[in-house]
Amino acid sequence: MLTPAPMNATNSNSDFSGLGCRWVVFDAVGTLIDPFPSVSVVYHDIGSRFGSRITTDEVGRRFRMAFRASETSGFPNEPQHGSMISSDAIEEARWRWIVAEVFPDIENREGCFRALWDHFASPSSWRCFDDVSDSLRRLTSAGYQLAIASNFDRRLHQVCDASPELRPIEKRIVSAEVGYRKPAPEFYQSLLEACACRPHEILMIGDNYEHDVQGPVAAGLRALHLERRQAPSHPAQLQTLLELVDRLV
Repeated sequence: MLTPAPMNATNSNSDFSGLGCRWVVFDAVGTLIDPFPSVSVVYHDIGSRFGSRITTDEVGRRFRMAFRASETSGFPNEPQHGSMISSDAIEEARWRWIVAEVFPDIENREGCFRALWDHFASPSSWRCFDDVSDSLRRLTSAGYQLAIASNFDRRLHQVCDASPELRPIEKRIVSAEVGYRKPAPEFYQSLLEACACRPHEILMIGDNYEHDVQGPVAAGLRALHLERRQAPSHPAQLQTLLELVDRLV
């Protein structure tokens, strides 16, 4: 099993050939796709239309706090408070709560929520990172099967369907459809069932260390951490997907 070294550790073993994996599975947001314009800009723009006077920086800070709280401690009226159970209805309720937390100065929060929900359902609100198209093409040419495993809802399908760069992706495992969010063990079990393979035959790639490295490794999968904002500090970390291709192809 490929287990990440501690972040401050040094490791000379950077040869990832012979992993024996059949599937390379990617997280979606932050790994393959990213909102464009940014979440802070979009929230500020739409919030302003509904009367909010909160600055872009403050909107970003409030969003990050609410998003993290919704993942770690749950949100009011969640079916099982603090659980990792997911569905389209739960995800919609979670985002409705996040919007309310970001914009306490808006009266029509439902209207604001709906505008934001619809905005991020549009493929034009997302873009693939520059390294995605070539990386997926080369991995497919080398014989790897590709999948997405994401904490998302039904909107992810229309975003992916409209993206030519993501056409090599064969399967999508979406939390709202399998009933559990990463890092629930049940999520990775659903991934294994969808790919019809053994745990060591999957290599998970993602930008969230808990969801895309710790969770998969605990389930017996291999995993690499994608950290686009800084150079790798150990062999189990990547800065670009092209580095992944160089290791596997």
